[in-house]
Amino acid sequence: MDDTTLTRLLLIYLSGVPGWEWRPAGPEYTSAEVGLFYGPIAAAPDRAIGVRVYATEDDRHLSQRRVQIRFRGARGRVDGADQLASTAFAALGGLSRVDRILSATRISMAPLGADTNGRDERTDNYLITLDNLEAS
Repeated sequence: MDDTTLTRLLLIYLSGVPGWEWRPAGPEYTSAEVGLFYGPIAAAPDRAIGVRVYATEDDRHLSQRRVQIRFRGARGRVDGADQLASTAFAALGGLSRVDRILSATRISMAPLGADTNGRDERTDNYLITLDNLEAS
């Protein structure tokens, strides 16, 4: 599985959370939604999540990808990014043997503090193990 396919697949899984939306072609997100982004997070909405593959170690049959997920919470909520990260962990941590994903394991996190608009941010890093055996 290539990096683009994996990133899009993770965005699809995250969009299964009620109120979390991924619209790669628009329209813009409402303030009530959590906007999901491939890579960098846009200025709006306040609550947003960006997903990006950032490292790869491959062998012929089994691959591992590292994925960074950036969370930005609501304005003035010191726990905003943490809440989003907990929900994402529940959504991704249970992935096992679906769509060639064998497992998704959170390996680290880093609090980033608030941006200039008072929106708390953090990043979580996941190790995604893929089954790359070709179907026979």
